[in-house]
Amino acid sequence: MGMCLALHSVSDANIEKILASPPLIWRLIAPDEPEMYLASVRTKAGGFFSRLLGKKPPEEPLEVPILEFVEGENLEDDLDKSWQGIHYCLNKTDYDAEPPMDFITLGGETAGNIDVGYGPARLFSSVTVKEIDTELSKLSIESLRENYNPSEMENLDIYPNIWESEGDEAFEYVAEYFESLRSFVSNCSKHGLGMAVYLC
Repeated sequence: MGMCLALHSVSDANIEKILASPPLIWRLIAPDEPEMYLASVRTKAGGFFSRLLGKKPPEEPLEVPILEFVEGENLEDDLDKSWQGIHYCLNKTDYDAEPPMDFITLGGETAGNIDVGYGPARLFSSVTVKEIDTELSKLSIESLRENYNPSEMENLDIYPNIWESEGDEAFEYVAEYFESLRSFVSNCSKHGLGMAVYLC
């Protein structure tokens, strides 16, 4: 277990739909589990109804919408627990960084207050993803290694706190998932897509 960072490709059109109706995030990240969407909608409606009248709303059948996906959309990947290590090796910081290279830890537009694991998903438009792709394409594993500093990472409490104990093996872990990240972002950019990022 632990905190893993998940990635989903998503079109700008579906980003707009999700921002307008945040429970739709479940139709992107859990399309085979309609009950997640339904529970989210009922919780939101129930909370308002209960505050207004002090009782539960009647259970009515709800339609489960389907998001239409274009080519390359709703592909998923994850960075396992390497996400903050990658962020550090990109920026030499724990969380903050100059946009768009803060995308692993910050930035984007949140899909309401729908908790999908450890808080809401963050959505990045196709324009921002193209900017991220441009920046990532300039980097190499060697440039990441130059920034890799196990003792400073431990001091900054960089998750998952394996840097001094694992040393070079921990860097290889970061490098492997960095390559996955770069490939995922490049594929999104090639198809003119944005992405959803969330901790689970």
